[in-house]
Amino acid sequence: MPALLKILAITLCAVLIACGSSSNEENEIPDENIPAEDSDTAMPDENDEDSNPVSDTDSAVEENDEDENSDADSPENDSETPEEDSDYEELQTGGIYIFSDFDKSGNAQSREILGNGGFFGFSIMTLSDKYWAVSAIHESIPAFDWDKATGKLYIFEKEKKIEKLEDAAFVLNHPDKSVNVGFGYAATELCDINGDGFDDIAVSSHLATFNNLSAAGEIVVFYGDASGWKEENSSISRLSSEYIQKADSMSQSLACLDYDGDGFADIFAGGQNAGPELTGGGSQGMVAFFKGSAQGLSEHESWVLLPEVEEKGQYFGSGMIIDDLDGDSKPDLAVAGWGLRELREGGYEHFGGGIYIYSGGTDWQKGATHKIFWADSSQFGSVIKTVEIGGKKYLASLAPKDNLYGTISFFDPLENFEPRLDLLFLLPSYLYSDDNKISDFDMIKLSDDTDLIIAGGKNFGDGGMIFCATVKDGTISEPKACKFQPETPEGGFGYSVKNIGNGEIVVGKPEYIHRF
Repeated sequence: MPALLKILAITLCAVLIACGSSSNEENEIPDENIPAEDSDTAMPDENDEDSNPVSDTDSAVEENDEDENSDADSPENDSETPEEDSDYEELQTGGIYIFSDFDKSGNAQSREILGNGGFFGFSIMTLSDKYWAVSAIHESIPAFDWDKATGKLYIFEKEKKIEKLEDAAFVLNHPDKSVNVGFGYAATELCDINGDGFDDIAVSSHLATFNNLSAAGEIVVFYGDASGWKEENSSISRLSSEYIQKADSMSQSLACLDYDGDGFADIFAGGQNAGPELTGGGSQGMVAFFKGSAQGLSEHESWVLLPEVEEKGQYFGSGMIIDDLDGDSKPDLAVAGWGLRELREGGYEHFGGGIYIYSGGTDWQKGATHKIFWADSSQFGSVIKTVEIGGKKYLASLAPKDNLYGTISFFDPLENFEPRLDLLFLLPSYLYSDDNKISDFDMIKLSDDTDLIIAGGKNFGDGGMIFCATVKDGTISEPKACKFQPETPEGGFGYSVKNIGNGEIVVGKPEYIHRF
């Protein structure tokens, strides 16, 4: 194995060790944040997330003809470079594919962008109607110097055709150049926190250490001006001494809203291991409210949200969305916890994850207005998104341990978040082995009456795959491999999937190793 990859593996294992211990022994950093110990260029395992099923359509998907049992082209074999190729150097660059110009049949054009290491393509986010972003949570300064892995966030313009990394409009680093902090794991949409008329952005550093509390987490805010964003104009916020603990993972989910209507946007930050330590150890997970003002974001939280069941390991705050779900022009808050428990008569019978909905116009501190649960032990809520099907908005959620590969379910906000069981997105069990999991999903409109679901899983095939399903006239097709994906996907292709809002789907391959 090339020396650089060995150095990367050692560095990432150090992150794992730093995050694996906690003052609350039962707390844990989600697998998605930590590379696996048995992989030289390991990527997180998304909480062991299983597959997001995808459906088939003759036009948008194709049969998968790959031999699942063949590992002739696997990354493991590639790393054993023949002697005649010893002059080649291998670097873990990471990368993304951008799919565009979809036609009504689901065909698309593609272009590939490689990163500078550090798992470029780990997270893909939309920031506004103008901007979208890609993170490289372990990229170093200079590139490939793994002892200086601060992480980077690349911000691109939607109107510009992106063909190379240098096309980024802005590149942000942690202002303190802190290393191994998970910088860029999540980011808010653009909002004006200090009320100066310019857009600001809050970025996650959920593995940041504070006062020897490893992986406590922090929020980095970059304040905008006429020229955009820069590290010099920033601030850092974190939990107060009342709450902060080792391994909180605070800021792994972020959302922005002027909740109190004072003209300054506020930040909601989630940490799946945060919250008061319970009797017997462990925490529930927590969402903290940080207030915006003319001076910027408050240094510490003003108040917090907790799940109603006082049990450890619920991972409340692992995912979060603020959106007008029900069309009443009042933003709603959806908070996921992939281990949430449901309080039922006779005991805590359900422990498979859930979503709390805090309806707009209500006092969120008084509790959720709706609660959604799914199958036991399914890790429901591992990924949550709002999507449109047939012009109607739904709340969608991945339950990776439901069924063999996982399910994606859709909930109707206008029907008290009842599930659309006829739209259940399920990968057929006969296609793949149970070692493969789907980690992310999104949708794009193909025509007025047809929507396309795209779901990715980095362990399918020899280096990841994406699967497609169409939804037409309320009917979802059986999942099959998307025919527009690369002929030989590799590098964890499909780990992240995002509709960036300009007619393009971006798919990450953050483990990709490039040979020079």
